[in-house]
Amino acid sequence: MKGLLLKDAYQMWCYTRWIILVSIAMMLMGMFFMKDGSNFFMLYGGLLLGMSPISLLTYDQGSRFSVCSAALPVTKEQLVGGKYLIGLCGMALAELLSMAALAAAQLLWGTVSVQITVATLIQVAMLTLLDNIILLPLFYRFGYEKAKYVYYLSIGMLGSFMGYFVSSGDSALDSILPANGSLLVLVVVLAVVLAMYALSWRLSVAWYGKAEQ
Repeated sequence: MKGLLLKDAYQMWCYTRWIILVSIAMMLMGMFFMKDGSNFFMLYGGLLLGMSPISLLTYDQGSRFSVCSAALPVTKEQLVGGKYLIGLCGMALAELLSMAALAAAQLLWGTVSVQITVATLIQVAMLTLLDNIILLPLFYRFGYEKAKYVYYLSIGMLGSFMGYFVSSGDSALDSILPANGSLLVLVVVLAVVLAMYALSWRLSVAWYGKAEQ
């Protein structure tokens, strides 16, 4: 398992490190836009970091690594689980970058309330994991060529979702995250998302290898 994670780490450094760099740039831009209360660029940075497992899986399928992996002393649970661990690491990195950007924005502008902080962290976590929850099982079941269309559609839908909340202003945030009980909402939403993430992993394990049959 450690070897699989090292392989993915090397691949990320060689091929997808631009995702991390662009995400950091988005978070920095988000820090300045928080002067007007807009967290769009922070959400976009989280969305980019959520693409890492799918990008790595695309490289694996393009290089036929799944064929070579049959000779390795690892189970399909470990092969699939490595990508899901990368997704959780992406979420953790997105949350840390978001918290740093929010703290800097509060020091600069003084416009970051507790409600905005909690709402932003919830939305970043959801956007970082949502792509993987939906798309990783489809990639394992149908392969990249068929699943990529769902991938493009999901990116468009998430972009529209983010654009709606940016254009709607604070009222949209208030409708999904009341000022009272925000910590409870955070715990419940994270629990639901993580449960969906675990179910997605089990589905990916069940569908592993189906795309090649």
